[in-house]
Amino acid sequence: MLEEIINNPDLNPYMLSFSKGDTLFSEGDDSQDLYILVSGELEILKGKKRVATVNESGASFGEMSFLLGDKRTATVRAAKEGKAIRIPAAEGEKIFKSFPALAIEIPKILAQRLQETTSGFYGFKEFCDKLPDAVIVTDIQGKIVAWNKAAEQVYGRTWDEMNRSLAGMK
Repeated sequence: MLEEIINNPDLNPYMLSFSKGDTLFSEGDDSQDLYILVSGELEILKGKKRVATVNESGASFGEMSFLLGDKRTATVRAAKEGKAIRIPAAEGEKIFKSFPALAIEIPKILAQRLQETTSGFYGFKEFCDKLPDAVIVTDIQGKIVAWNKAAEQVYGRTWDEMNRSLAGMK
């Protein structure tokens, strides 16, 4: 995916080697470096649960914290030994200018992940609509993001009516 970058000797100072079991960063860390996998295999964990595996050379990870300046939303741990390029957040602009392909590729990766998440959430909502019990889905802050048809019957409100009610509470 990002062959031009992972094979560039100018980035050797950013090369990071890791062993199986090493944690590259942990959920909640206040670090914003961007990583590009050169070799090896990593597991992405939310809490103690593995939610994804990264093993494709050129795959990037840590983009959300890098771009938003936020804390880490997941833990990345080595499932196999390998190497990654670690781009410090403070050098992001310099790297993007030197490697414009990276600046183009990162939004594509994020768009793909958003599309996958949206599809998964839609499938989950479709599944919930088939359940006879009322189901209300909230985000981590408790904001209702979806509910099923049974919940509409229980509460006597459609999704649009519920959204208007919630908007009025702000």
